[in-house]
Amino acid sequence: MPGWSVMGRSEKVRFGAALAVAVLVPGLTHYALSAAGYEALGSVVWFTGYLTAMVAIWYIWIRPLDFRGTTE
Repeated sequence: MPGWSVMGRSEKVRFGAALAVAVLVPGLTHYALSAAGYEALGSVVWFTGYLTAMVAIWYIWIRPLDFRGTTE
């Protein structure tokens, strides 16, 4: 997958959904745990979930991009 412009519509939708889930799930879990009185646990869950999602997004979509210019 050499670049963003080569991604098909379904791949872009998958990327957007993964990004939304990566933000929403840890955030809502953090909110629920904090509201229940488990602020420290909520923070750990938020940090772990968000970091895991960002690493997965990097590994699946960003890492394979080729940013080198053309060589002659």
